[in-house]
Amino acid sequence: MDSGLNADALLWQAFQQGDRRAFAAIYRQYFRNLYEYGLRVAEDKSLVKDSIQDLFIKLWSNRLQLSSVRNVKSYLLVSLRSTIFNKTKQSRRTKIIGIEDQHSFELNFTVESAYLEKEAVSERSRNLLNALNQLTPKQKEIIYLKYFEELEYNEIAAILNISVKATYKLSARAIVALREIMNTPGFSLLMIISLAKEELLS
Repeated sequence: MDSGLNADALLWQAFQQGDRRAFAAIYRQYFRNLYEYGLRVAEDKSLVKDSIQDLFIKLWSNRLQLSSVRNVKSYLLVSLRSTIFNKTKQSRRTKIIGIEDQHSFELNFTVESAYLEKEAVSERSRNLLNALNQLTPKQKEIIYLKYFEELEYNEIAAILNISVKATYKLSARAIVALREIMNTPGFSLLMIISLAKEELLS
């Protein structure tokens, strides 16, 4: 194995070489990220779970043909997004905004979402999610990927299939829009997002 790779990349490399324990470790490590992101993309829990299962079956079957990956999380999120879109096109069994365009999915940040099923969600977090729900679909998604999943701009660009420059601009516009909706200074807004992430993802 290449000692210059990070831990995730080494795990991915082991999986590509047929290590079932490495494959299981990737599944366990990223299932929650994938499931919660999938629920933001589609409201159908069964569809999301089926898509994750199909994704991992395909990964194992095609492991020898896969490229090396340095950021496993972003690679899996891109793949899951595509898998959900393809399954939705085939079945049409869930409501997704912009079905003809896999890059204009609506993200579910409503009060009925999985986040707010938790009993002890503060008013601050509820206000943030309600404000997020007023953003455009792509603005919501970039906020989620940047501040909840903590991805880099180049990784977000790959998921949204836009340039890195466009990703920076979209993020800036999303923060400005969110700040105006919540009537909150930029620094305070980032603190609210950080605190909400800890609360909602704990």
